[in-house]
Amino acid sequence: MNATVKILLSLSLSGSIIAVLIFALKPFIKHKFLKSIQYYIWIVVLLRLVLPFSFDTSIMNKLFYGNGVPVVTTSQGEVEQASVIGQNIVNSQMVTNNQEKLVYTKTVNGNYFQELFNQYALYLWMMGVITMLTINLIGYTRFLKYLKQGNKSATNGENRMLATLLNRRYNVRLRRNLFSNTPMLIGIIRPCIIIPDIELNETQLKNILLHEIVHLRRFDIGVKWLMMVVTAIHWFNPLMYFIKKDINSSCELACDEAVIKNLSPAEKQDYGDTLISVVAEHKLPARILGATMLDEKKGLKERLVAIMNHTKKSRLIMILSTILLGVIIFGSLYLGGGIGIGTKKDTPPNIYINADKLDEISKYKTPYVGDNSKVSAILSNIPVPDNYFKQRYISILTEKQPYKLNVFYEGKEGATHIGEWPIVGKGNVTYSNMSKNALVLFCMIDNLDEVTFAFRDSSSGGKLEQAKYDTTYIFKRGSFKDQYGDLSVLSGRRDALLEYLKK
Repeated sequence: MNATVKILLSLSLSGSIIAVLIFALKPFIKHKFLKSIQYYIWIVVLLRLVLPFSFDTSIMNKLFYGNGVPVVTTSQGEVEQASVIGQNIVNSQMVTNNQEKLVYTKTVNGNYFQELFNQYALYLWMMGVITMLTINLIGYTRFLKYLKQGNKSATNGENRMLATLLNRRYNVRLRRNLFSNTPMLIGIIRPCIIIPDIELNETQLKNILLHEIVHLRRFDIGVKWLMMVVTAIHWFNPLMYFIKKDINSSCELACDEAVIKNLSPAEKQDYGDTLISVVAEHKLPARILGATMLDEKKGLKERLVAIMNHTKKSRLIMILSTILLGVIIFGSLYLGGGIGIGTKKDTPPNIYINADKLDEISKYKTPYVGDNSKVSAILSNIPVPDNYFKQRYISILTEKQPYKLNVFYEGKEGATHIGEWPIVGKGNVTYSNMSKNALVLFCMIDNLDEVTFAFRDSSSGGKLEQAKYDTTYIFKRGSFKDQYGDLSVLSGRRDALLEYLKK
């Protein structure tokens, strides 16, 4: 599975689990806990759905990467990959022609539909995201254009009231509008409060402005934009549309709570009457990306009940509300996202083969590179150069000298390579690791003249296509002989060889 798709699915699953928990708790906390806390909880869900942050021990990491190739630690504390030729295979086959013997494996994941999904899932998701974003942005742009045609300047008295309520701490415009039938706040960089072009008494105007100012101070417009982006990213998740609806409702209830918390019973009644007086006769477009005073009529009853039943919360309720928010935050961190384990290192480990591993490799020392079983056993015991890669194919050329061994590596499923690709030049850890592996191979295979390590930054899909391996390291026995002397002799000098491997 593509790494991006895996991260996306893990985030969607993680956010959905938290959302289902909130929906299950809603009947018990709806009328008891602080509305603002209930709103902030949903913001945590949005962040969980969109931020690919996770601890290595998170549930999603274990779920999506728990069956990865194991990593073992040597007695010297260096990390090396437990890479085995033929690991996770249905069968291995040896193909022989006049020039080359090729060892390859067929993977268990040979299902046609799964391969098809792996190949096109990312493109399908991207098309959905682009479509959703385009629809929303076009709808928003058209609505703004339509709204602009009906804008009128607010009166001096209305502007003065807004300035007083804001205490001149925000630069906000106030406009009357011929086409808007509900108050709203639009715009992030240049926010503007829109009020219907109808007759409003002083109390109604004050209540409307107080409501929209709360939206402004809490940056609810930013939350609306975030919700739009998250919904587009997770367009395939049907739960997103229930989440979006509940966030809109929680936003308005929290805003009402903030406005009325210091009002007298009579002022609360006036605020409720204001809601009734400005209820929209027609539902506004879903893509306005603005904070409206009332989205739709059917939400009015719930808000009016909440307003009239509002009482100052006890200290216990405030503590429990805060604890609930903390639990949701902890749960989102504990669930995490499937971003991979051990993929955050800045550089590959500088690996070498320890004494026990070298003793194991030495059991398979052979005079001939054509001795496939022993060569395969040696290769199964040497570490991969970088935890991103896995060893996939072996190609042996024995028809004529120079006798060659080619080892092919590919990116592990779901892993993320660190740094520049392709890697070139000798000044990097990967080259150093490959050089050490080549030294071991030359010491253990007496007639091996040349070894090539070839890499591709993706999965092969079960078929060796040598043209796709765009990074190669070629090592020749002659250059190692000049540096280390007789390699057949060095293979018997265990301690000396170990010292060379540690450098």
